[in-house]
Amino acid sequence: MTRAFWAPGRVNLIGEHTDYSGGLVLPAALELGVRIEGDAADGPISLASDELGGVVELAPGGSLDGVAGWGRYVAAVAAELDALGRPAVGFAGRVSSDLPVGAGLSSSAALEVATATALCAVAEFPLDPLELALAAQRAEHRAVGVPCGIMDQAVAVLARAGHAILIDTASLDHRAIALPPELALVIVDSGVRHRLEDSGYATRRRELEEALAVLDGRRPADVDPAELDAFASGLDPLLGRRLRHVVTENERVREVVAVLNEQPVDTARLGELFRAGHESLRRDFEVSTPELDLLVQLAYRAGAAAARLTGAGFGGSIVALVEHDRATDVADEIVAAYRGETDLDGAAWVTQAADGARELG
Repeated sequence: MTRAFWAPGRVNLIGEHTDYSGGLVLPAALELGVRIEGDAADGPISLASDELGGVVELAPGGSLDGVAGWGRYVAAVAAELDALGRPAVGFAGRVSSDLPVGAGLSSSAALEVATATALCAVAEFPLDPLELALAAQRAEHRAVGVPCGIMDQAVAVLARAGHAILIDTASLDHRAIALPPELALVIVDSGVRHRLEDSGYATRRRELEEALAVLDGRRPADVDPAELDAFASGLDPLLGRRLRHVVTENERVREVVAVLNEQPVDTARLGELFRAGHESLRRDFEVSTPELDLLVQLAYRAGAAAARLTGAGFGGSIVALVEHDRATDVADEIVAAYRGETDLDGAAWVTQAADGARELG
């Protein structure tokens, strides 16, 4: 019998580069994701994929020896589940994905969580959703050495249609925040590819960790922005900027949640907060690119209520909130203008917040 499993990509509305310092994030799952079809098998884990390319075959307990490319994520997930006690049950199937790789929409976490969901199901090895997410996070560390936070894997299992998920990444406390039904999510891919292991991601994390020493054990999410000048006075200016981004970004998460909880939603204020978040990522954390800056400008010019880069930066995508009845036209206008001003194609998706990982009926 063929079974099917799915895990979504994600877009982060606000709260960028906060999750690895125990901060606040507000992601939502996408209707784009990774699908795995297959069933338990005697012998190895064997997965083929046209979209990702090639066939991955490895022992049920997972081993990264000789495994390359996307297969490293599969192997690392299998190894993490083996360490948790998953029975050594093989799997034979196929992987398909409509998530663009390197676009900042968390294609790697979607693959990890879909793989973990499938392997646990066929081995009759249930895990609490957050335990599964933590195993997938460890798998990313194991597979490619990226010291990622928990946001991507957590939202992949916690997501709820029509909602963003407010996550305190220190405690993993979380709650669903309803998104305005009149607004669509428009994702625009810059066409500038990144791989976190090759970008400045690890450097930014090291810089932030160095800056956090001045907080004497307090996490940035618990620091009032009014305290920043006092804390930053003894820091190198670059480290001061890194700290300022994370402290103010946590505050922006709180403000965006407050706006979304109001009726009617103040879309003008959402736009201001998204602009401020993008500028902080551009100036203080220095992870934006000229292409992402241009896309944000074009989104506002086309009539988006709010827009900013989403994901780790260094390439990837922007997210825009756009009135439903204009979303397709706005997306097309952004892409056309972008192609007219760069030598890049770009691509856009109009989508809604989706449910998290699950077995499909």
